[in-house]
Amino acid sequence: MKNKMKNKMKNKMKPILITIIIILGVFIAGKYVLDSLFGDLCGNEIVQKVSSPSDEKMAYIFTRDCGATTSSSLQLSILDKGDDFQNESGNTFRSDKDYSIEWVDEKHLKVIYDKTSETYEKDTKVNGIKIEYISK
Repeated sequence: MKNKMKNKMKNKMKPILITIIIILGVFIAGKYVLDSLFGDLCGNEIVQKVSSPSDEKMAYIFTRDCGATTSSSLQLSILDKGDDFQNESGNTFRSDKDYSIEWVDEKHLKVIYDKTSETYEKDTKVNGIKIEYISK
């Protein structure tokens, strides 16, 4: 009697497990196809890159545009010299207007920006660098 119950349970579970596996497979394949076709809809265009005084860090000012539904923004990333610039959002500062940067020394960077600009990110320390913001 117990063996019949176990066999009944196994027979009921088998189609459920197969269905779950098929759904997961379709989901993974669909995600792969969509990523291949559309990829990352955002794009970065480097406006300026400024090396630190010792040439160990690189500050990138770039425009990030994510298509027609959003406006582009000027962003800042601070990376180690050997790191590749990726198609990602800035890791330091984001603004809707132009700004400039200036290395004070190896561990200190100034960002000079328009006080009327809308800022979306203003980190004060990134990748071992202290960032000072000066609004004009």
